Amino acid sequence: MRKIYALVFTIICTALWKGQETLPYYQQYLMEGDFLFNPALYGKTNDVVVNLNYQKQFSKFDQSPNVQSIGVHANIFDRVGAGLHFFRDQNGPVSSNGFSAGASYFIPIDDDGERKSQFSFGTNVSFYNMSFDYGMLNPQDPGDPVLTGDHNNLFLVYANLGLAATYRNFFTGFSINDIALTNDIPIINGIEPEPTKFMVNAGYNYYIGEQFFITPSAMVNFNTNSSKMIDLNLMATVLGEENSFSAGASFRTANNKFGNQSLGISPIIKATVSRFTFGASYNFGLSDIQQYAGSSFMLSVGYNIENFINTRGFRY
Repeated sequence: MRKIYALVFTIICTALWKGQETLPYYQQYLMEGDFLFNPALYGKTNDVVVNLNYQKQFSKFDQSPNVQSIGVHANIFDRVGAGLHFFRDQNGPVSSNGFSAGASYFIPIDDDGERKSQFSFGTNVSFYNMSFDYGMLNPQDPGDPVLTGDHNNLFLVYANLGLAATYRNFFTGFSINDIALTNDIPIINGIEPEPTKFMVNAGYNYYIGEQFFITPSAMVNFNTNSSKMIDLNLMATVLGEENSFSAGASFRTANNKFGNQSLGISPIIKATVSRFTFGASYNFGLSDIQQYAGSSFMLSVGYNIENFINTRGFRY
């Protein structure tokens, strides 16, 4: 009976967090994709940053969920950053597409000349469309009026807000995501209000020598439906003159009114080779549903282009 409760709880957590959000949240923020969830990080470096992610979930299912995203951001003028990203989320008969665009502003905290200490705030707007393909279903009653309606598309516009700060080796951020601008009707059931999400993260780069450091960090992701996810992360990084390599793991738990559940542990590796970035993560599920659905993985690639938009550089 406990296994049944755990299975139901995990399914509910997945439905609440995946079905009612724009870009699904996995480990993108640990693989150069933190700007996808916090617009205050647009233009956080002096490069034009391009980032692509692919996530495959529940690998044992024929039509398992998968997410693709591509984003770019840069410092475009003095202390102003801007960013743009597109995503596609396919989950069986449910297909979601969207894009976000926004800007940020940075305030140096000291004059180190390397942007190691700065405060920023930003905002963006997300345009989100979800469609439902009734033809992919195999219902017991094909004539059910619920399955023959014309309401198979939903279009929403959201606002997202963010704050971020770095001071020497410490970093933190706070963002409010999916603030509905056009509609507060939920995507799933038409009863609960569409949840606005709040994300808080913090971490510290602890140097052991000049070319090696470890980074403990945490991310808390909760929403107005009283659901909460917590990530505890630990990464180790070796630095070279132009290259770096990192390895570590992320542990995720979930909590809502039905109880607590450990969702998975994800080993992570990533590297920077010259201006190219690479990353990979594999999720070992700790819940009972993983026995039937399988685990998941994420791949990330990117490139840091010398800033051709703002050749004058960041203004201190």
